[in-house]
This record gives sequence, C-alpha cells and structure tokens, in this order.
Amino acid sequence: MKTHLDRYGEALKFLRGLPLFATLDEKALQLLAQACKFQRAEKGTILFYQSDPSECAYVVQQGDVSIMLSSSDGREMVINEMRAGDIFGELGVLTKQPRSTSAMARAESDILVIPYDAFLRVIDAEPQLARRILEVTAQRLQRSGEREGALAFMDAQARLARLLLELDKQEKAAGYLTISQDELADRTGLIRQTVAKALGNWRRHGYVLTGRGRVMLLNHKALKEMADQIIV
Repeated sequence: MKTHLDRYGEALKFLRGLPLFATLDEKALQLLAQACKFQRAEKGTILFYQSDPSECAYVVQQGDVSIMLSSSDGREMVINEMRAGDIFGELGVLTKQPRSTSAMARAESDILVIPYDAFLRVIDAEPQLARRILEVTAQRLQRSGEREGALAFMDAQARLARLLLELDKQEKAAGYLTISQDELADRTGLIRQTVAKALGNWRRHGYVLTGRGRVMLLNHKALKEMADQIIV
C-alpha cells in the first residue's frame, strides 16, 4: 500500500511533467502536490454529473474520460475526450458555477484530483497559470463547438461514419475498434436502434465487419463519402 509520502512524490512528479504546470514555482508545485490525490476510475465510472457543484479539477494520468452533454429528454452526447495529460473540470472551478457537462471514464483510468481551494490558491499565486488554463479551456471549447456544429448539419449515417473514421485513426494499430453500439450512440447523439440499423446496412454492403463490441472498417472510401455529406 502506498504511503502519503509515496502519493505526494507521485503527484509531484506527475505535475512537473505536465506542460501546463511546468513553469510553476517549486514551492507552489509542492503545495499543489500535497493537496492532490489520485483516483482510480473503473470503466463506466461517473466522475461528475451535469449540474453537480464544481468542487475540484481533474488531470488524466492514464486512461480515457468522455465529456458528455445531456439533453432534456435524457439522451447524452460525447462532446470531448480527455486523455493522458489533459485537464478537465477546471472551468466550473474558475467560474464557481455548477458543472455544465458530465464526465465518465470510458476505460480504466487513473486521475489526479485537484481540490477547489488548492487549485484557486495556486492560480492566485501564479497569474500566468490562469492565462494558460484559459487558453487550454478556450481551445477545447472551440473544438467542441466545431464538432457540435458539424453534427448539426449531418444526417445519422454521416455522423456515424465520421466518428468511426476518427476512431479508426486513433486505433489503427489494432486493426479494429473496440466499442459498443451504445457508446457509438452516445458519441453521435443518436439512438442505439439507428446505430444498429446503419451498421447492419453497411455490413451487408461490405463497408464494415461487426462483432460483439467490435467494428472493423473495410471500405474507408465509402465511409468518407458518407461522412462528407451535409444536410442542405
């Protein structure tokens, strides 16, 4: 079992290696590391829900965390993916507002939790850090906005094809995607039945192979043509 000193040393080493915190004064870095803790999140763990109080910021040490937006009818759409080195949940801390999104671990993940008070103390002491965090946040919100805007002008098949091509680039070494139809629905804002129907149609046309929780892309050209379709 790790001691408090071990956890402190691990947090300090991790923070030092992050570009976001690389220029922090050593004393400020040590104080931040003392206040932080690591959290293991199993796949499917909800880190926070939309409208929850913003009590801390998070940094992914390893794993994959989805940032999701909920609709009034209970559906959820993934608008961003956080991976190793990414900070999230900081916007609510900075604005002192409730969470505007939910966050869920898509895979087993290790996450550094930065408490509200410690986060704000360091920002007060290091004004340049606040500027860097706002730049990171602004870039992420811009990407999310572009993604949501693009999806708004795509039909169901175009949304699904676009996502599969994006995921295929990330998982090219494996040769197939490990993802369920429920997850595909979440990430595209569609219902599961629509995803299942599209995959079934593409399988019959030889565009994809599907198995239990797996999808292999066979005809990238055909999928790209669908992904480029815009509703006019």
